[in-house]
Amino acid sequence: MNEQLLRTCKRLNRFTLEELEIITETDKSLLKPVLEEFISQRQLVLRDGIYFYCNKKSTEKALLKLPLSFQYHSPKVIEIIIRSFCADIPSTKTALLTDLGLSCITKFYKFFRKLLYEKQQEELLISYRNNPQKPSTRVFFDVPFSFYTYNKKIFVTIKPFPKKKNPHSVTEEDYSEFKRVYSFVTRGRESHKFQVNMEHRIAELIWRRNKPFEQLFTELKALLNT
Repeated sequence: MNEQLLRTCKRLNRFTLEELEIITETDKSLLKPVLEEFISQRQLVLRDGIYFYCNKKSTEKALLKLPLSFQYHSPKVIEIIIRSFCADIPSTKTALLTDLGLSCITKFYKFFRKLLYEKQQEELLISYRNNPQKPSTRVFFDVPFSFYTYNKKIFVTIKPFPKKKNPHSVTEEDYSEFKRVYSFVTRGRESHKFQVNMEHRIAELIWRRNKPFEQLFTELKALLNT
């Protein structure tokens, strides 16, 4: 019974005890001890009355960089959220598509933006160490941000890097690209939302610019190691 029941749990992926009782035509009093054994063996997770099957290969791969609180969603649902984010679908609509709460989708979106910002920070640090540059400073909602440009790629940081002797000037070509990106970022901001974690939202807008959906999707999935 145990092996057959585990296969059923795997097929369902997420379920309640009542749902499993109906599907297996087995009384809850018989199912519950077996499910508790699966939980002790880390084959299932129980959260808020819902059982989640732990598919180690797909779950570990799909959720490698996601916060612990996200591990209770299937890779299929997570892919829908990633696709929605890359397609610039508002979190309110993604919540409807996935049948998840708005607060849950908001957490996913915030995490994606944070990840994008941290990734570009890593790239910026490498470029700056090899070629120190004087940043261009711009103010959003009374908060100054530092922009750096390397090979037509724009980076943003909330704090400028420590000054170094003889920093290189931005080339005329790079500065022209910066002005175009800055204009794009300025048009893309939403005042009622933009003021929260502004550096993350600016980094997101820069990342999105002139990229087709498939490129955004591929890049974000690679960043998540999914």
